[in-house]
Amino acid sequence: MRKIHRGSSPAEGEPLSAGRVEYLEAARQRARSRRLRRGVIIVAALTVLVLFATGAVGTSIARAKDLVDSVHITLTPNTGWPQQTGITEPTAVAKLSGGFAEMDTDTCVVYSFGGAKLNSVQSGYARPALAAGKSRFVLYNRSGNELRVESRTQNLYTKTLDSSIYLCAVADAGQVAVATDDTDSVAKLTVYSSAMEQVLSWNLTSAEGTPLRMAFSPDSRRIAVAAVTANGGQLTTNLYVLALAQGDPVQLGTATSVPQWLGWLSGDSVLALYEDRAVLYGANGGEKASYDFGGSTLVDVDTENGGVALLLSGGQTCTAVLLDNSLGVQYSGNVPAASHILRAADGFYLLTDSTVECFNKAGEFQWTQPMDAKPQAGVLNGRQLLVFSGNTVQQVTAPEPDSSSAS
Repeated sequence: MRKIHRGSSPAEGEPLSAGRVEYLEAARQRARSRRLRRGVIIVAALTVLVLFATGAVGTSIARAKDLVDSVHITLTPNTGWPQQTGITEPTAVAKLSGGFAEMDTDTCVVYSFGGAKLNSVQSGYARPALAAGKSRFVLYNRSGNELRVESRTQNLYTKTLDSSIYLCAVADAGQVAVATDDTDSVAKLTVYSSAMEQVLSWNLTSAEGTPLRMAFSPDSRRIAVAAVTANGGQLTTNLYVLALAQGDPVQLGTATSVPQWLGWLSGDSVLALYEDRAVLYGANGGEKASYDFGGSTLVDVDTENGGVALLLSGGQTCTAVLLDNSLGVQYSGNVPAASHILRAADGFYLLTDSTVECFNKAGEFQWTQPMDAKPQAGVLNGRQLLVFSGNTVQQVTAPEPDSSSAS
């Protein structure tokens, strides 16, 4: 039977007009576009489901906030130094990516290295403390159960816990570790992702101890914990490393001394400073090296620029010690009495009661710069040295040569 064609549809074999061809091609293109859009929507929906299932959405949002902060800092006009921060007696100063945070008992302020004020926080905490990573920091109440996670420009999270907070630490990638008291154990360590989602928890026994120092590894995948316990009437420090991926603690060693400082010198080395010596541990356990203080006491430490700078006090004299990442001695010598040491790429700086002193790697004196008020802290950003004194932060450089002596 012959097919019947209705309307204006051409019979089989009848050539189409140019307009008809164009119309049909446009229709096919619209159909392809609809199929493509449907495919994109389906892929996007599946991607979102996978991201939510794996927790990657919160991490991506957190990274986006850090990126927005970095762009904001880059675009903010530099106002220069000095700047009056309003903080006369800082209790903590922390270096951040592109700036620093300074805190006293009431307020925490954030400035860029160009002198622009980025953030100001009044926590209202009775005993505020500060822990910082690269792009964010945590303000927490050591006599309460609340903490605030802050970026360099804004509040990210405020969290109230069920237990009192002992200690916090922040990774460079944004993870937050919180040590609290616990009804079922001596202490509890909880690690949160950068989106404040719980990653792992560890209930410490009386034999393991109470966390006193914590520090994340440079790659933010592990955390070192120094926990103190009483053993036979004597304080004992147990040093552990936890991998965030599995959470099984590895004990690195023990010491019969309280740790004054804890940090990583590399991805596989943990440095603990005790009352009488510095000990370098392998991240998988065991001592790798040590440096004895020789009866002196630790005043300050700085681990910037590929090594360790120690400031030791031995009664009437102070000693500056530069160590490499294996605790090999690069320099050791007597220096003026000081309260802080900063390790630079080409030497070190000392903050005394009234001056900033500069020395090269060999411990040779380079220059001194008098200050109007006692220097209380310092931050190094490459060759830029910022010193906190009074309520002012100022950039300190080598003094100008005396024109009379130059001539």
